[in-house]
Amino acid sequence: MSIRKKIFLLLLGFSLIPMLLVSIISRQGILELGESQSASLHNNMISILTGELRQSAGDSAKLVQQQAISLEFALRAISAEARDVLNDPVNGLPEVYWAEDYDSADKAPKDYRNIQEYFKINSDGTTSPAPVSLENSVFYHAPGKRFLRSDQDIARLSKLTPDFKNFFNEAGTTLFRIFITTKNGLHMAYPGHGDYPENFDPTKRKWFTDAVSKKSIQWGQYIDAGTGQVVFTISMPVIGRNDKVLGVAAVEIQLVQLLRHNELSSQWSSRMKAFVVGESAKKSEGLLRIWAEMSSGDKLKSWREQLSSTRRYLTSSNSEALSRLTENIRSGKSGVIRMPYKGVDCLWAFAPFRSNGSFVLILPEKVMTVVVDNATNRILDLSHNLYLTVGVIAFSIIIIVMTFVLLGSRRLTSHIIALTECARKVAGGDFSVRADVKTGDEREELAEAFNSMVPKLQDQLRLSRSLELAQEVHESLLPVKAPTIEGLDIAGISISCDETGGDYFDYYQPPAPENSVGIVLGDVTGHGASAALLMATGRAHLIHAGRHHSPLAERIAEVNRLLCHDIGDTGRFMTLFCLEIAEGNKSATFVRAGHDPATLYCPATDSFHELKGESALALGIFEDGDYSECSIDICEGGIIVIGTDGIWEARNSSNELFGTDRFLETIRENAQLSAQEIQEAIISAVTRFKKDVPQEDDITLVVIKIEHTESRA
Repeated sequence: MSIRKKIFLLLLGFSLIPMLLVSIISRQGILELGESQSASLHNNMISILTGELRQSAGDSAKLVQQQAISLEFALRAISAEARDVLNDPVNGLPEVYWAEDYDSADKAPKDYRNIQEYFKINSDGTTSPAPVSLENSVFYHAPGKRFLRSDQDIARLSKLTPDFKNFFNEAGTTLFRIFITTKNGLHMAYPGHGDYPENFDPTKRKWFTDAVSKKSIQWGQYIDAGTGQVVFTISMPVIGRNDKVLGVAAVEIQLVQLLRHNELSSQWSSRMKAFVVGESAKKSEGLLRIWAEMSSGDKLKSWREQLSSTRRYLTSSNSEALSRLTENIRSGKSGVIRMPYKGVDCLWAFAPFRSNGSFVLILPEKVMTVVVDNATNRILDLSHNLYLTVGVIAFSIIIIVMTFVLLGSRRLTSHIIALTECARKVAGGDFSVRADVKTGDEREELAEAFNSMVPKLQDQLRLSRSLELAQEVHESLLPVKAPTIEGLDIAGISISCDETGGDYFDYYQPPAPENSVGIVLGDVTGHGASAALLMATGRAHLIHAGRHHSPLAERIAEVNRLLCHDIGDTGRFMTLFCLEIAEGNKSATFVRAGHDPATLYCPATDSFHELKGESALALGIFEDGDYSECSIDICEGGIIVIGTDGIWEARNSSNELFGTDRFLETIRENAQLSAQEIQEAIISAVTRFKKDVPQEDDITLVVIKIEHTESRA
């Protein structure tokens, strides 16, 4: 609110309040006479219509419940069909549309168009169209699971699209989406659509995890990932042979469509309000959270859904009656309670909806007592002349106050308007603007604070852009994929805790023999931009040294000399573990420069071995550092894991370390999996352990699984 308006309201209050108090007291005597005559008739009519309103609430809740049961029945059919197709043999992969195809005008299906029921809620609360394809489904997988694009389940699930279309057409506008998600993360949805958020993983959504863990139909309220709309998701597991969960089938519905069938406004009044409510997550609060609301003016409007960040609750000035309503709904009862809603006396009719919700109708009592109110209005006419006089006087006062405010506040607000204009220029990218305010009061102090803020804001923006560029460079230095070596299964990953990190790993071809492979993993002190720069320097020296046909230890010593020359006495250094697997995968040579030992696990003997060797100082400390290489024999089926201390030194909220015991146990439990899956299991174990605790150090991990040790051609 502007200062002018505040001054206007302040002066207006001092002028009008005494006059209004006198007029209200005079009018009260007249109103009391009319109220005493109409109260009895009013209560009698309320009593008659209460029963009918209770019946309307119960019928509406039953209608919604019946439609929900129909959807559950159809979902069971979808799950059964999905179970059958997932066991069918297939030959080849069909052409399907992936999520990114829908985000490209050149690749999207021809029928990809806007439909009224599908819209996206933007961050500012506005909506924009969210086009869909009614002829095609969409396939999606979480980041890091691109291998699913060759999964045979694509061919199986694509057979469900005609069934989805038929079910969607029969369900009408009640249905929002249908989807199937397999346990390995392959996701198919209908109607086809794009706008999947970054890093979206359907297997981590609660509707998926609950259905898998409880093996039954689950209801829940969620935010649709593509549109931001609040929807109800009904999910159930797809059970295969031997009671094995193959995935989850689910449908999304909008209460906006379910409840549109209830012609409540035509039966009662356009002023009726309807809600679907449930108890607050904190039962001790005794609040009723609004899941969905229908509000009507002259015509029936759409239901309005609110996001979880703007939760709203049913409230009333009568806290005692509201507590009774909450207790009845909690107990699954139906009934009618009289209490105010937004200052208006209303009847609240309620009936249970499923196990944890209730259908609530709120109708102003005046709608049902028109005859009584007409008699009361005749009495109110007696006070009309009194208020007419007061209104004329109040209007005159308003004109006088407005004139004073317009003339007197202009000087007060001109400098604030100037500051506002300067702020708009800064928002538009003009950092040269400065505010020139000389008033000798708080306005001048505000202008000085603004002027000192602008250059600091400019520096922060420049730093942010530099960090974004550094992050791009850092990511480009890491390998895109593991090399393909016969008999070896290799996977690697690096996760930075800041925009850029100091961890590094790479694969390379050693000088000899020809078919061997080298793996190097390093950890620079600290993290962030400075660590990333030192990591890039070390990487360049490693590439340079790798061109020399010399033993591994000599190459590492050369990297140390070059790095010492670069960083001097800065106090920074880089730990390193370098491993070269010889041809045939039967032996390996490694050098450890201040880095934690790698781990070799032999499943056949269930034994772990630390690859310690002769540890030397980290790179970049002493130029004349001596480094020794060690050789080891490799067992067939063995697993070599090289990592940084960001794994075992991860902490949870109790300040407890993840530790090497959990690390080794995770390797043992997942030894039968591929290198990629072992890597994912370790990262997942660390994530579950620390929960919401932020990552404090970079995490880098390379897993090498020796599938066989036969000689290679």
